Amino acid sequence: MQCLRSNRGSATVEFVTLALPLFIPLFIYLNHYSLESNLEGSLKTLSREMARGIVTSENDSIAMAVSHEIFVKAGSILGFDNAIQTGKMQFKVHCRNQPCISPDNEIKVTISSSDLRHSISAVEYVSPWA
Repeated sequence: MQCLRSNRGSATVEFVTLALPLFIPLFIYLNHYSLESNLEGSLKTLSREMARGIVTSENDSIAMAVSHEIFVKAGSILGFDNAIQTGKMQFKVHCRNQPCISPDNEIKVTISSSDLRHSISAVEYVSPWA
Protein backbone atom coordinates (compact mmCIF):
# COMPACT_ATOMS: atom_id res chain seq x y z
CA MET A 1 0.00 0.00 0.00
CA GLN A 2 2.79 2.39 0.84
CA CYS A 3 4.30 2.05 -2.67
CA LEU A 4 1.06 3.06 -4.38
CA ARG A 5 0.79 6.31 -2.44
CA SER A 6 4.33 7.49 -3.16
CA ASN A 7 4.76 10.39 -5.58
CA ARG A 8 8.30 9.39 -6.31
CA GLY A 9 9.01 9.40 -10.06
CA SER A 10 5.75 11.06 -11.02
CA ALA A 11 7.53 14.21 -12.23
CA THR A 12 9.60 12.10 -14.59
CA VAL A 13 6.55 10.37 -15.98
CA GLU A 14 4.73 13.69 -16.42
CA PHE A 15 7.75 15.22 -18.17
CA VAL A 16 8.05 12.31 -20.56
CA THR A 17 4.35 12.24 -21.41
CA LEU A 18 4.12 16.00 -21.92
CA ALA A 19 7.51 16.96 -23.34
CA LEU A 20 8.17 14.02 -25.63
CA PRO A 21 5.36 14.88 -28.05
CA LEU A 22 6.74 18.41 -28.21
CA PHE A 23 10.34 17.33 -28.85
CA ILE A 24 9.62 14.80 -31.60
CA PRO A 25 8.51 17.44 -34.17
CA LEU A 26 11.51 19.56 -33.18
CA PHE A 27 13.91 16.67 -33.86
CA ILE A 28 12.20 15.94 -37.18
CA TYR A 29 12.50 19.60 -38.20
CA LEU A 30 16.18 19.79 -37.20
CA ASN A 31 16.93 16.61 -39.13
CA HIS A 32 15.18 17.96 -42.24
CA TYR A 33 17.00 21.30 -41.93
CA SER A 34 20.33 19.52 -41.57
CA LEU A 35 19.76 17.38 -44.67
CA GLU A 36 18.65 20.35 -46.78
CA SER A 37 21.57 22.47 -45.58
CA ASN A 38 24.01 19.69 -46.43
CA LEU A 39 22.47 19.34 -49.90
CA GLU A 40 22.77 23.07 -50.55
CA GLY A 41 26.39 23.10 -49.41
CA SER A 42 27.27 20.18 -51.67
CA LEU A 43 25.55 21.80 -54.66
CA LYS A 44 27.33 25.08 -53.97
CA THR A 45 30.67 23.26 -53.96
CA LEU A 46 29.79 21.51 -57.21
CA SER A 47 28.74 24.75 -58.92
CA ARG A 48 31.96 26.50 -57.81
CA GLU A 49 34.12 23.69 -59.13
CA MET A 50 32.27 23.74 -62.44
CA ALA A 51 32.71 27.50 -62.75
CA ARG A 52 36.44 27.20 -61.97
CA GLY A 53 36.79 24.49 -64.58
CA ILE A 54 35.13 26.70 -67.18
CA VAL A 55 37.19 29.83 -66.58
CA THR A 56 40.45 27.89 -66.74
CA SER A 57 39.63 26.33 -70.13
CA GLU A 58 41.15 27.36 -73.45
CA ASN A 59 37.94 27.87 -75.41
CA ASP A 60 34.18 27.47 -75.20
CA SER A 61 33.94 23.93 -76.52
CA ILE A 62 36.54 22.68 -74.05
CA ALA A 63 34.88 24.71 -71.28
CA MET A 64 31.47 23.10 -71.84
CA ALA A 65 33.01 19.61 -72.00
CA VAL A 66 34.96 20.28 -68.79
CA SER A 67 31.86 21.59 -66.99
CA HIS A 68 29.85 18.51 -67.98
CA GLU A 69 32.69 16.20 -66.91
CA ILE A 70 32.97 17.92 -63.53
CA PHE A 71 29.19 17.80 -63.11
CA VAL A 72 29.09 14.05 -63.69
CA LYS A 73 32.26 12.99 -61.86
CA ALA A 74 32.17 15.39 -58.91
CA GLY A 75 28.42 14.86 -58.63
CA SER A 76 29.11 11.15 -58.37
CA ILE A 77 31.67 11.72 -55.61
CA LEU A 78 29.18 13.94 -53.74
CA GLY A 79 26.51 11.22 -54.00
CA PHE A 80 24.31 12.67 -56.73
CA ASP A 81 24.68 9.76 -59.21
CA ASN A 82 21.03 8.84 -59.27
CA ALA A 83 19.76 12.43 -59.48
CA ILE A 84 22.09 13.23 -62.39
CA GLN A 85 21.27 10.05 -64.32
CA THR A 86 17.51 10.46 -63.89
CA GLY A 87 17.61 14.15 -64.79
CA LYS A 88 16.41 15.37 -61.40
CA MET A 89 19.54 17.51 -61.25
CA GLN A 90 20.57 19.76 -64.12
CA PHE A 91 22.90 22.67 -64.72
CA LYS A 92 23.01 25.74 -66.91
CA VAL A 93 25.96 27.92 -67.84
CA HIS A 94 25.31 31.58 -68.50
CA CYS A 95 27.98 33.86 -69.93
CA ARG A 96 27.64 37.64 -69.85
CA ASN A 97 29.32 37.93 -73.27
CA GLN A 98 29.99 35.52 -76.11
CA PRO A 99 32.32 33.74 -76.45
CA CYS A 100 32.37 32.65 -72.83
CA ILE A 101 36.13 32.42 -72.63
CA SER A 102 36.93 36.07 -73.30
CA PRO A 103 38.79 38.56 -71.08
CA ASP A 104 36.90 39.83 -68.01
CA ASN A 105 33.80 37.77 -68.81
CA GLU A 106 31.41 36.66 -66.07
CA ILE A 107 30.47 32.97 -65.99
CA LYS A 108 27.50 31.87 -63.91
CA VAL A 109 26.81 28.18 -63.27
CA THR A 110 23.35 27.37 -61.93
CA ILE A 111 22.42 23.91 -60.64
CA SER A 112 18.80 23.04 -60.09
CA SER A 113 17.53 19.99 -58.29
CA SER A 114 14.00 18.75 -57.86
CA ASP A 115 14.89 18.05 -54.21
CA LEU A 116 15.36 21.79 -53.57
CA ARG A 117 12.81 24.55 -53.93
CA HIS A 118 15.37 26.84 -55.53
CA SER A 119 18.57 26.67 -57.52
CA ILE A 120 22.19 27.16 -56.48
CA SER A 121 24.55 29.43 -58.43
CA ALA A 122 28.23 30.25 -58.50
CA VAL A 123 29.92 33.08 -60.41
CA GLU A 124 33.51 33.17 -61.64
CA TYR A 125 35.33 35.66 -63.85
CA VAL A 126 37.64 34.92 -66.73
CA SER A 127 41.07 36.46 -66.30
CA PRO A 128 41.54 39.87 -67.93
CA TRP A 129 44.57 38.40 -69.70
CA ALA A 130 42.73 35.40 -71.22
